[in-house]
Amino acid sequence: MPEARSALFVRIPAAQARQLDSRAHALGRTKQDLVADLLATSLSPAVASHADQSTGGAPDDVLTLDELAGLLKLDADAVMVRVDAGELPGRRFGDQWRFSRRAVLAWLDGSDMPGRALAGFGPAARTHAEDGKRGR
Repeated sequence: MPEARSALFVRIPAAQARQLDSRAHALGRTKQDLVADLLATSLSPAVASHADQSTGGAPDDVLTLDELAGLLKLDADAVMVRVDAGELPGRRFGDQWRFSRRAVLAWLDGSDMPGRALAGFGPAARTHAEDGKRGR
C-alpha cells in the first residue's frame, strides 16, 4: 500500500516553479514526487550534518558518473553518450568523470546559456574568428 500523503500548499518564486515544471517534465516524474524526494534528501540526518559542516553549498555539489546517473534516473552508459557528445557538462580526471550538480541541473532544465560552457565544464565553443586563425 502506498504511503499516505498530505497536501502541501506553498508559494515559491515563479522562476523556481517553472524550473520545477521543466525538471519534472524532463525526468518524466510528477512535481509531487520531485518535492518529496528533495525533502527526504534535505531532511535526512546525514545531509543535515554535511550541510552544517560545509561552506553553505548543497550536499554533493560534485557528482561521480554513477551518482549523476542516479540523479538523472538513467543508466551510466546512457549518461556517457551525452557526456561523450559534449552535451552534458563534466570534467575528466584520468579515467574518472566528475560533474557539477548545479551545471547539470541547469543543463537539464535548459536554463544554462546555450553555446556557452561554464569554465572548466564541457567543450569550449569556438568562434568564427578562431576558426579563421587556425586555417592560416
